[in-house]
Amino acid sequence: MVKSKAPPVDLKRREALTKATAAVGVAGVAMAAVPFLSSMMPSAAAVAAGAPVRVDLSTMKEGEQLTVEWRKKPIWIIKRTQAVLDGLMQMQAHLRDPNSSAAQQPSYIQTPWRSLKPEF
Repeated sequence: MVKSKAPPVDLKRREALTKATAAVGVAGVAMAAVPFLSSMMPSAAAVAAGAPVRVDLSTMKEGEQLTVEWRKKPIWIIKRTQAVLDGLMQMQAHLRDPNSSAAQQPSYIQTPWRSLKPEF
């Protein structure tokens, strides 16, 4: 039986192959992750549905109501009269939960009239 001698191990070549294999593996994982990550992004229709609605309020008269649609739901905009604004503070006692604005409304509209501008 003849024994053959194995060639010596080239450590530089082994290290280069290890690094190349790792790089290909990382690239493959990244390419496989792209469809999963892109599926988590909202579609253009979903982004458009949640976009702010722009409404021209300059033409509204006191006491007038305007209905606009946001996310397929009606939003009512009412231009309050001065009499309604004066009566808002007396109506607080008649509300079922007069302090609900603190829990349900953003901090910038936590006012008795629950809007940025009292007249709307």
